Amino acid sequence: MADRELEFFYKQMESNLNKASQGGVVLTSFLDEARLAYIETLHSKDVQILFDGGFDGAEHKRVLFLPADLKANAFKIKVYEIEYNSRYLELNHRKILGSLMSLGIKRESIGDIVCMGQATYFACTEEISAYIESEFKTISGVGIELKEVKQRLSIERELREEKHIVSSLRLDVVIASAYKLSRNEASEMITEGLVQINHIVCQSISKQVVLDDVISVRHKGRFYVGTVGGKTKSDHLVLQLKFLV
Repeated sequence: MADRELEFFYKQMESNLNKASQGGVVLTSFLDEARLAYIETLHSKDVQILFDGGFDGAEHKRVLFLPADLKANAFKIKVYEIEYNSRYLELNHRKILGSLMSLGIKRESIGDIVCMGQATYFACTEEISAYIESEFKTISGVGIELKEVKQRLSIERELREEKHIVSSLRLDVVIASAYKLSRNEASEMITEGLVQINHIVCQSISKQVVLDDVISVRHKGRFYVGTVGGKTKSDHLVLQLKFLV
């Protein structure tokens, strides 16, 4: 997020917290993990801050700010399965999101898009659901049908494991190895604010990564830091990385 955008977001969330402390209820649109990580740092004894994305294990979630003594309201999320003929259409996250955006729908109205084999689902705000049901009829020119999912689904994310030999656990070294970049290329991406560790932007090239860190690189993807499995004869580290497919 750009500094100005980030500052505006911080003020908006602090305003939501203040409204809830005075008896109001605020429901956000879907937020990404970086924004959610910031909200998790907010605290008030007078306010409940609740999260839900429509799926168990969702990454994009709506946030509900409400007084501590008030029973939680609905998050107003709908989940749909996309039914299609796999002979004529192969679905992926990019195609689905692109088709939805082409309808003029804002990204924050859409939650997670989940492809589990041929079963494909997405979450959206209830406020936009009628429009989606009416207008979302094709993807890549192929007809589709939407079926609302009533039961709670759990997301199963596919991970690809790789072993990497690295000279150290510095962030620039690990990113360079993970994406087959030069150290200079990795360093530039970090200093330009394109890298997040655990959903927070990190601009320190010498930051040491640790077990279970989640590292996201804009335009490249995301991976999880696995075990360090010992050293090679040249005193390099054997590092296991898990990439989100």
